[in-house]
Amino acid sequence: MRQAVRVGLGVLIIFWCLAPIYWALVVSLATPLQVNIAQPFFYPHPVTFRYFTQLLSWNATSRSFLRIGFNSIIEAGMTTMLTVVIATMAGYAFARMRFRGQTVFFFVIVGTISLPAYAVIVPLFQMMSQWNLVGTYTGVILVEISAALPLATWLMRSYIASLPTSIEESARIDGANLLTALRRVILPLIGPGMASTTIVVFLMTWSQFIIPLTFAPASHAESLTVLITQFVTKDTVDYGLQAAAGLLALIPAAILVVRYNRRLVSGLLTGAVTS
Repeated sequence: MRQAVRVGLGVLIIFWCLAPIYWALVVSLATPLQVNIAQPFFYPHPVTFRYFTQLLSWNATSRSFLRIGFNSIIEAGMTTMLTVVIATMAGYAFARMRFRGQTVFFFVIVGTISLPAYAVIVPLFQMMSQWNLVGTYTGVILVEISAALPLATWLMRSYIASLPTSIEESARIDGANLLTALRRVILPLIGPGMASTTIVVFLMTWSQFIIPLTFAPASHAESLTVLITQFVTKDTVDYGLQAAAGLLALIPAAILVVRYNRRLVSGLLTGAVTS
């Protein structure tokens, strides 16, 4: 009985996760007539690639899609790289060093995870406006780093704390200073933790909507998540184009998760056990 319940729950979870992706694929391959009729359908007939062609061929829509896709890659890549570097240093400080207010400072940083984005979006927008960073890569990346850094710091601190201190002590006895021990001893050992944190931060940044919508609306720094919503106007909704764009935007994140899923799970579980 328990086995049947587990199998049933597993099938339900898989269906719940994959059904929206399947439906997006069906809509993206259907003709406009099929998409707009009231009668439901579960597979496209006939199959058409007009929406993907419209996005990827050399025309105004495709140039916009490819350019904005490049924007998303730049923003997600830079945000991920800078966040992981800062989080690694901060995580090491919280895991290994002792200073006044350490625990309070750490919990204040981690506590910001619970803050809703809407509570801080207006002050951040005012700050970025005063610095003339609204509508720029720099402004979007800085805000996205501030959103991802608390979780990344928590993950890296948990992973570094799981390592025995005897490793660093042995390096210090051999004459290595703090930076040398960190570079030659600690960094190679925390590779899985850095990899899992990198994946988590990239996925968070790649799927961000409210930040690019607020800080880069209709500018050269616009992201794919914002572009997809622009296929909806006050008179029409281009469901096929929206579904095709969503599937194309899903590809980089899906490749990353499928390729590095073992490293992601092992890194997160190591930090979870220590925490």
